[in-house]
Amino acid sequence: MKISNICVSFIKALSLATFIIIASCSKDVVPPVDPDPDPPVNNDPSKIFNPATDNIVVNHELRAAWLTTAWGLDWPAGTTGATAQKAALVSMIDRLKDLNINVIYFQVRCSSDAFYQSTISPWSSYLTGTQGVDPGFDPLQTAIEEAHKRGIELHAWMNPYRIGTTTQYYAPGHPALLHPDWYVTFEGSRYWNPGMPEVRNHIKNVVKEVVDNYDIDGIHFDDYFYPSGAKSTSDPYKFNDKAQYDQYNAGMTLDKWREFNIDELVKGVSQSIKASKEDVIFGISPSGRIENALALYANPLTWLQNGWIDYLAPQIYWEIGHSTADFDRLARYWNTNSFSKPIFPGVAAYKFGDSQYPAYASMTQFYNQVELCRSLPNIKGVCWYRSQNILGSSFASYLLSTIYPSMSLVPEMGTKQYTIPGTPAITNVSNTINWSAAGNATAYAVYELKRRGTSGTWDAVARQIGTQLTFNGSAQKNYIVIAVNGRKTSALSNVLYIQ
Repeated sequence: MKISNICVSFIKALSLATFIIIASCSKDVVPPVDPDPDPPVNNDPSKIFNPATDNIVVNHELRAAWLTTAWGLDWPAGTTGATAQKAALVSMIDRLKDLNINVIYFQVRCSSDAFYQSTISPWSSYLTGTQGVDPGFDPLQTAIEEAHKRGIELHAWMNPYRIGTTTQYYAPGHPALLHPDWYVTFEGSRYWNPGMPEVRNHIKNVVKEVVDNYDIDGIHFDDYFYPSGAKSTSDPYKFNDKAQYDQYNAGMTLDKWREFNIDELVKGVSQSIKASKEDVIFGISPSGRIENALALYANPLTWLQNGWIDYLAPQIYWEIGHSTADFDRLARYWNTNSFSKPIFPGVAAYKFGDSQYPAYASMTQFYNQVELCRSLPNIKGVCWYRSQNILGSSFASYLLSTIYPSMSLVPEMGTKQYTIPGTPAITNVSNTINWSAAGNATAYAVYELKRRGTSGTWDAVARQIGTQLTFNGSAQKNYIVIAVNGRKTSALSNVLYIQ
């Protein structure tokens, strides 16, 4: 029995050895097992956009920050010397870019002064401590260059009428010294007299100098027109423009004439800007309450209705539910009275965490305001006052994580007619998405599509905006690309799903 078992084992071993020898001599090599096989293709239909049943929502919104230079509030903020000031300005623009801000209103004229090279207005005292002293660099030019490098629009923010106090130093050649008959002294400060044609021409020339000499994206006026308190029934000429009223009133009441003067300035500046560079945007940020604006003889409804401005940024610096200035009510008012112009409400970031304003104790107030604005069709974004406030660590963290987690194109506005660029056709090699240059395109926006729950609606989330013709995507995601020409965008590209 033992011998038989041994023989059988020997025969089996001999057969196996013979098989191995024969296999090794064969020309058909057995391939090795792949130690890292490709993952199976994921055909989960819930992850793939279906053009037959699904739709895409693309929203562009303005995300602006006021960069305040008056009193050095945001910048230079105590920094002295050209090198340090320039570095601080670039750093602030960098940090705003990191928050996905896409427009900066850079204050270049606080009180008939200049943060740019000018033959009309003196250098601002906020740069060196003394009005008229060259700071050693051009802040506006620096801001434009650095903002544009980062894909941010730079709008020159100006106060048209404010000059300064009666006691401050005025640099030799200051327009107020050259034309003392052009201004009115009111409560210790000097203001250009809006009722004088010479003043309107002067301010138009101030604006034109900047438009002609700098590659700005827009001109922005704030809410200072006639000074607060000038409108008075008990003392109508407290702002002493009686001589001009008597000369130019053309049968209008005093109030109507003063409002007419502001209208004439807005219309004239608008026409001057568009005659020089039609692509430059012109907008104004009056008080968020129409009653407050009219008290300064500023009527935004007239400007909107006549198309003199490209957008309105009403400063709605009150909380939702405020007893007399409810943010919700005011936002809806401007949405209804937009006259087909985009509305960008100003938001009071400066109130965050201030015990005087308990409604702004947390970021919830800001989140609710932004979401309300996003729900209204004629509101196309918001403006934050001011830069230093939104750059605070807790504010910035929330803004980036919850309100602006991705970038955005600026919404279409203005009067210039751009050619619609060609539509990109996108393909991929592995995770790299490619496309060829589209006709008339100056930039491209790449979007990842994100499904809303289990619905057929997908939100387009911007992942890259620039001149590149490639994008490194991720597996199991859907992408589209839009071509951009100025303020015009192309149709959506084909949807590409990366396996």
